[in-house]
Amino acid sequence: MPLPRLFESPVAACLVRVLLPVALSCAPVASFGQSATPAVSTIVSFYASVPNGGMVLGPDGALYGTTSSASTVTGGLVYRAAVDGSSVTTLYQLSNNEAYSPKSGLLLAGDGLLYGTTSLGAVSVEANTTGTVFRIGTNGRGFTILHKFAQTTRSNQDGDAINDDGAFPESALIQGPDGYLYGMARAGGPNGTGTVYKMSTDGSSFTVLHTFGALTSSANASVQKNLDGAGPIGTLLLWTDGKLYGTTRAGGVNGRGTIFRVGTDGQGFQTLHEFPDLSSNSPFTNADGATPLAGLTDGADGRLYGVASAGGANGVGTIFVLDPASPLFTVLHDFEDKNGNGPAGALILGQDTRLYGTTSYGGTASGGGSSNLGILFSIARDGTGFTNLHSFESAEAAHPIGRLLQLNASTLVGIASDGGKCGQGTLFQYSSTGAKVTGNTSCGQKKNKSGGGAVAPSVLLLLGVLGMARLRRRW
Repeated sequence: MPLPRLFESPVAACLVRVLLPVALSCAPVASFGQSATPAVSTIVSFYASVPNGGMVLGPDGALYGTTSSASTVTGGLVYRAAVDGSSVTTLYQLSNNEAYSPKSGLLLAGDGLLYGTTSLGAVSVEANTTGTVFRIGTNGRGFTILHKFAQTTRSNQDGDAINDDGAFPESALIQGPDGYLYGMARAGGPNGTGTVYKMSTDGSSFTVLHTFGALTSSANASVQKNLDGAGPIGTLLLWTDGKLYGTTRAGGVNGRGTIFRVGTDGQGFQTLHEFPDLSSNSPFTNADGATPLAGLTDGADGRLYGVASAGGANGVGTIFVLDPASPLFTVLHDFEDKNGNGPAGALILGQDTRLYGTTSYGGTASGGGSSNLGILFSIARDGTGFTNLHSFESAEAAHPIGRLLQLNASTLVGIASDGGKCGQGTLFQYSSTGAKVTGNTSCGQKKNKSGGGAVAPSVLLLLGVLGMARLRRRW
């Protein structure tokens, strides 16, 4: 049975196979939806730093990710967390004269190093910064800015930054079999509508593969329209045909986003699907969904799966499938508030061949009424058997974002951008067997032995390791 596509490099995929129990790869596993006693527990509760939508499993079996700053004092941080919450470490704290505000997760590349992006550059020393690509070791050493996106002094009719190479990268990087890193910038390029780019792991050979087209909509129009899409923020997928597949949250002739593909050499760009316009009255429905905020997922069946955060029959998003050969687009599920609203993270293919994901809003409160804190769900690849596995409560997590990570046959871990004991998001565990972790929920107070999230906003560090972070910054 194929493993889920948790990583984009051969080495990382190999590490996952080593870490997961051998039995899982040679025997069928039960669906998460079959347990009567599921449980969600907190791995880390964050304070003064907000986790964003991505994490990777390191060679040591720990979780690695980034947080955005909750203040202007520092630029965010890179963290390591044991999957049971028994230890949390700040590997590196970004300073404002380096880079600011990572918005996506990390890539564990084939060289064993972590690669990521920040949405802004050195904000304390440079004007009109537009982001960076960085590299760091899993031990927190060797932090290096590999690429600074060009400063901007111009904007398009909607006020989006214009430059040469892209601006505000909010997509996680992937690595191709050629060793190059591939990513997207939400804005920038000569039209201000974003770019697809590639670069070497040493920062050289930066190349813009595709510049999204000029806006055809008027200034301050309600939607951004162009020919090929605008505002890419989901992670790219390098599929079995050797091409890059992705989504844009806006643009296209209807202004509601697109699905596209392009060669790793920048050739052969194609718009595969344009999401239709929304109805003029609330709840703003359409046939396919609108505004996809996440990338696509390989279903290991010759098809690609994704989510749209708005639109659909109920106006709150859809799950869809695309056959790249056709390209036939099919809606598998329309969300309907009590069972999810506004999916913002990419799906994963579980070990049981079902798809798993989250919505940032919607859900059912424990008392039976409506909630608006998000859900965790599963669905078969043919669109049957949609199951709301868990509706989140604020005390444990709220508004989950990003792609889930499967640790074993009964355990998923994910990120919530809000809620938790410390109020600014969590790493959480979902167990179909009811297993729980104690977690780190001290909110940075050393006296609390349960551990915790980040300490006061002036330092933004986990577990008070300020001295260690400063030493590592000078490495």
